[in-house]
Amino acid sequence: MEKFNQVPGSQSNQDRHALFASHPMDERSFEHTYRTCWKNVYGIIFHYTRDEEIAEEISQDLFASLWERRERLVIKTTIEQYLNRAAKLEAFEYLRTSSSHRAHINCALQGHCAGYNCTEEQVLFKELHGNVNLLVDQLPCRCREVYRLSQEQGLNNKAIALALQISEKTVEYHLYKAIGFLRNNLQEFR
Repeated sequence: MEKFNQVPGSQSNQDRHALFASHPMDERSFEHTYRTCWKNVYGIIFHYTRDEEIAEEISQDLFASLWERRERLVIKTTIEQYLNRAAKLEAFEYLRTSSSHRAHINCALQGHCAGYNCTEEQVLFKELHGNVNLLVDQLPCRCREVYRLSQEQGLNNKAIALALQISEKTVEYHLYKAIGFLRNNLQEFR
């Protein structure tokens, strides 16, 4: 993988979209990057997920994240390579969390998950619940909204989709994204 070590103004054709390794991305360069890379990013994600809505949602989130982190992000490859790798990783993360989520639901439905109440578990539960609330507040707006409607208000995916005027697949994607984020940040409670 070619490293990006360029002085502004001396760019090669291969590195012309990776200018913000030393300069924050401005609106014009972001728009250009979006126009030239979106279709490829979408294609990579669709290749793994086989779902148009999920691929579109993940692609949009990826570009939104790029824009939000533009001032502190340092890319050491071309922007195309960075986005292609990020698309692949996001697709894998979606697939991993969706299959893990299904496994947990199946386990709970079959009654294989046993639990009992004791004082120590109640204390740990309250601590966990407090940490979950802090982490949920860090989720992106739509993801947080979907998670809260599901977990706090008990709405099913169809009701959430109707309430927010989005597809059920998009609701599912946001729930998986939220659960993955929570799982990654709550390792100490496992």
